[in-house]
Amino acid sequence: MKNPRRMVLVGVVLAVGAVPASAVEQALGRTLPGLWVMPQGGVVPAEAGFSFTMMPVGYMGRISGGTEVPIGGQLYGHVTADVSENLLVPQYVYKTEVTKVSLSSAFYLPVNWIGSTATTQLNGSPLARASSSSSGLADVFFTPLTVGIHFSENNNLAISTRVFAPTGPYQGASLSSLGMAMNEWTIEPNVTHTFLWKKRGMEFDNYIGFDIYSENPTTRYTSGTVFNWAGMVVQYFSPKFGVGAVVSNITQITNDTGPLANRLHGFRLNAWGAGPMVLYVAKAKKPSMAAQFRWVDTFTATNTVKGNALVLGVTFGL
Repeated sequence: MKNPRRMVLVGVVLAVGAVPASAVEQALGRTLPGLWVMPQGGVVPAEAGFSFTMMPVGYMGRISGGTEVPIGGQLYGHVTADVSENLLVPQYVYKTEVTKVSLSSAFYLPVNWIGSTATTQLNGSPLARASSSSSGLADVFFTPLTVGIHFSENNNLAISTRVFAPTGPYQGASLSSLGMAMNEWTIEPNVTHTFLWKKRGMEFDNYIGFDIYSENPTTRYTSGTVFNWAGMVVQYFSPKFGVGAVVSNITQITNDTGPLANRLHGFRLNAWGAGPMVLYVAKAKKPSMAAQFRWVDTFTATNTVKGNALVLGVTFGL
């Protein structure tokens, strides 16, 4: 099994399928089920220095039936969105004199492409079908400080807060804003725990986060706070190969607020997903490399998309 103190996460992730999205404004929130949980995600490297991440993320989402979605002050129905996001992530791990604590900072630069279609709605009735595509720099986000606590070599905890800034090209009710800009600030406090049970060849990862949204000043819409939990269990059959499972839940714990949100009765979401994953460690020592594949099926969903997600990830240790 890998040495958690030597791993710097550089992920290449591809998510394909009908992926549930948050029932917040635009119906595409900051978090997707199972996105943030990663093998050894609770480990902040002990060694100081820079790292660089390239993380492509792709997903297809659909909200069908009679569900109305608020986008830029307009209600839409039958929304579909194909999104390709390429994250460029420089990270710096600081030198610390305390062996039990590691500190790091990261910046996320998303370059996106999105194609979307939807039907404008009036009093629940469809009016006209619209489509749009756009590309460019989306809302950037950053982690000012991640605190990694090493209880032991096999027991690690990472505490951080992501901050999303409204830097993308927001265009109001235009579908081109989907996946590009939300015109509001979001903070996402989160904690990740990793435990390695080497005697049994097992790894346990848990991620908990809260997406807390500010008001969109253009639409006067404030998305409710969203709770996100994802867990991963991996059974290693050798130092190079393991199989496991991912379970994820996203639950909106406060109502959306604003003129349209009141018409939608708070527009709260809840979704559960689960599926298998496979992990292959090609090289454990620096420069290390590991690959993972996971499939997450959303088996229940309310006010959000029900579908499947496929994730292919490659991690490099520098």
